[in-house]
This record gives sequence, C-alpha cells and structure tokens, in this order.
Amino acid sequence: MSHRSLFHFVLAALAVCFVISDKASAKSAADRDVYKGVVVPILRAKCYQCHADVSDNPSGKKKIKGKLELTSLELMKKGGDEAPAVVAGDLEESILLMRINLPHDDEEHMPPEGKPQIEDNELKVLEWWIKAELPVGKSMKDAGAPDDILAAVEALPTDEEVKDALAKMYAQAGASAARLAAARDAMKNPIAEVSGHFPNSIGFISQQDSDLTFTAVSMRKDFNDEHLEKLSPVSAGLVDVNLSATSITDAGAATLGKMSRLRKLWLNGTGITDSGLDALQSLTDLEYLNLYGTEITDAGLKKLAGLKNLKKLYLWQTKVTPGAVEEFKKSVTDCDVNMGIKVE
Repeated sequence: MSHRSLFHFVLAALAVCFVISDKASAKSAADRDVYKGVVVPILRAKCYQCHADVSDNPSGKKKIKGKLELTSLELMKKGGDEAPAVVAGDLEESILLMRINLPHDDEEHMPPEGKPQIEDNELKVLEWWIKAELPVGKSMKDAGAPDDILAAVEALPTDEEVKDALAKMYAQAGASAARLAAARDAMKNPIAEVSGHFPNSIGFISQQDSDLTFTAVSMRKDFNDEHLEKLSPVSAGLVDVNLSATSITDAGAATLGKMSRLRKLWLNGTGITDSGLDALQSLTDLEYLNLYGTEITDAGLKKLAGLKNLKKLYLWQTKVTPGAVEEFKKSVTDCDVNMGIKVE
C-alpha cells in the first residue's frame, strides 16, 4: 500500500466501512429499538470517536471534546462546556443538531472536517427522535415513527454492523501506520547520508508520509550534475525534486531518469536541452514539470508526449512554439501548458 498519505487511507477506509451491506437486518425498521437500535449506531459511527470514554470509543482511547459525552441519554442531556446536546422536543436548543447543521467549513461544525459526515437520512432520524421527546426503550413502531422515518431507518446499519466496521477500519489503519513507520525508519540512514552532503535539503513530504522531497534552491549554481548523483541513496523515495536555477545539464538528466516515482520536478533556469528530456520519458508518474527559461524546443516537447499523467507544464521563455503545444495537447489531453504572458 502506498504511504503517500495515511490520512487519505483512513478517509477511504471510512467510506468503505459505512456502505451498508445488502443483507437484511436482524429486525425490521419498525421493530428496532429507537435508542439502542437506531440512535446509538448513528452516534457510534459518526460521533463516538471524539465524544466517548475508552470503553465506547472505537479508537480505544478516551477522547471527550468540549467535555461532551454522547454515550448515554443522561450524558447527552447533561451536555458539555456549552449546553445540552439534546433537549426533548426542542430542535433549536439541541446543540447536537445545531452543530450538525452548520456549514461544513465552519470550525464549529460537527463532525469535524475529515471525519465521516452525518447523512441526510441519519439527520432526519435524529430530528424525529428529538421532536418525539427522546423515546427510549420502545420500538420504532411503538414510538409512533411515520413511514418516511421507518424508510430512513431501513437504510441504516445495525449497531453490531457499525462496531464490526469500526473494528476493521482501526485494525487496517493500525497496520498501515505500522507499515508507514517501517518505511520511514528504513529511510533514516539514506536521508542522513544525503543530509551530510546537503544539510536541510531533504525530508519527508509530511508527518503522515514516507515519500521524500529534495530542494537545491539554496545552493543554486553551486549544485551540479556531480552533486545530483549523490542523491542515489534516496532516489527510489523521491517524489518532489526542485533544481531551479542550478547548474544541472543534460548529463545530470540521466540521474533524474532513475527517480522513477517523481511527481514534481523543477528544472527551470537550468542547462537542460532537448537531449536531456530523453531521460525523463521514463518518469510516467510525473504530474508537474517546470522548464521555464531553458533551451527546450518543439523537438524536445514531442519527447514528453508519453507522460500521460502530466497536469502542469511550464514552458515560458523557451523555444517551444504555440503550434507544437497544440499538437502536444492532443497526446496529453489533461495537461495545462503555461507559455507565459503574451505581449501584444
């Protein structure tokens, strides 16, 4: 599994976990217990990760934001720092609903950004429950749930299904975190070796990543093809390399061609010419390439036509013509080619 971002993995896992299975629930919507069988699964799936003690928190850790626990009706009525989470019969005074209904970009919105959001059918059920005076210990039918609410409940997972999904998700996230830690640990010595040559120039893309970024911007013309070869110990992990305004030439491009996972490459202001682009043809993951201020011509641009993942290409102040760019766009259709500002 790629370690590009553990954060994105968790989001993907959550999206999969909360897709409801086709199997029928043990009980029909009408027979499910209002609180334990309907409300609790919603809150467990979407709220307990931030508002539950160890015993109920799916992460296995105590996390009670704003001193608000949502794991029992009594605790919800008690509320946290601000007000009761739910008030029987009163939607406007129930802070749980107020937070859910805030715009998603509001810092007070619940669940917070990056967490699975309350879906329309779940919100509809929660609103009905509050308006119905917070029934507990009754079936949906006995609590007087109308047909539209029963239909919404039919689409909801049972509490056991939610528990199973959360357990699997956290197990997968834990395994992914372990792989990430191992990958980062394996790069320690190679990074130390490169850092010995170029202090403060190499590092991980983020704390949730094992991919590497390197920049020679501070060295500028003092960084040349011979220096580029010293990146060999980390070449397999590099995804971003910034060689802007350095002394890199076509000879150094051969080293770049071995960095097979490169996604972003800055060669603006270097000595790269059409000949140097031969080595870049193998960089099929490349998404961003800056060739501003180089001697690249139409012939060189043709060599990049196989880079189908390219999204941004800077050709300002090169010898590439508009006609060649139009031809290039027929092969790399999703690429934004920047030719700079036209002076009329």
